Amino acid sequence: MAFEIVPHRVAYSFEVIGRDSQAGVSDVAGGMSFEWADACDGWAIDQRYLLRITNENGDDLVSQVSSVSWESKDGRRFRFNSKSELNGELIEEYSGDARLDKAGGEGTATFTIPGDETVPLQPGTRFPTDLTLVLMAAAARGERNYSGLVFEGGEVEGSVPVTATILPQRPARHKGLLKPPLGPHPIWPVYTAYFKPGKRDGTPDTEFAMDLQENGIVPDFTLNYGGLKLRAHLERIEKLPAVKC
Repeated sequence: MAFEIVPHRVAYSFEVIGRDSQAGVSDVAGGMSFEWADACDGWAIDQRYLLRITNENGDDLVSQVSSVSWESKDGRRFRFNSKSELNGELIEEYSGDARLDKAGGEGTATFTIPGDETVPLQPGTRFPTDLTLVLMAAAARGERNYSGLVFEGGEVEGSVPVTATILPQRPARHKGLLKPPLGPHPIWPVYTAYFKPGKRDGTPDTEFAMDLQENGIVPDFTLNYGGLKLRAHLERIEKLPAVKC
């Protein structure tokens, strides 16, 4: 099934809905912006997080994470750059290029930052946007479970195991800000878990639950980092201008 993805720019605010007492966090405020743009032969993604984290002593830490990437529409090539800052100081940066022999195939990822290094990508690897489209196609076919590998370029490592549970399509819930062609449309609730390679206890490193429309727009989602669970609320959304290819 072919999907009509609507290129868009969206902003969310975060609400803390779960917190482990051992995490040492008393409050979190902030949000995320996300842009999914049509770049003719590929998809351009720009994603940015800003979190103000207050610890139990009342001290604030400002965490900023940005990720800019381009992914070919055939799912075979991926260029990536991500940065993490804490209180304005650069903590991590990763940049490079990854290629697969086919969508969902095997290949290599070559990092140029933090240093020149090439890592293998296992058979079954998909890049992030292709994974989203694969999950949408699975949902449209009525499939309820997915298991595979994904490479996002957020660390110097290879493919990361990912599983997803997809629930049946439900009526639209978010009718305030979504106007045609953005929505509101029926959504698939999708629950995704990402695992550290080689981790043996079976617990995911990160869990991501989203309401996914068939035009690619996510009106709501939650992030679970283990000790901290955040719910995202849609604040602004706009359709991006059409491009001439």
